[in-house]
Amino acid sequence: MTGIRYITDEKGNKTDIVINLEEHQELVEDILDALLIEYRKSEDSVSLEDFVTELKNEGKLDV
Repeated sequence: MTGIRYITDEKGNKTDIVINLEEHQELVEDILDALLIEYRKSEDSVSLEDFVTELKNEGKLDV
């Protein structure tokens, strides 16, 4: 695959990746979105009504 380079350690193990964003920006965004979803999966959820109320109380929403 073009636009992707792996960085390896002295033993040849892949340790890092360099991705050309001009070629693969959408793919990288999708990967980051998936990681964020997995990271936040265990967070408590808030109802939309409570969220809107919180934004109004903080002055971040004028409705």
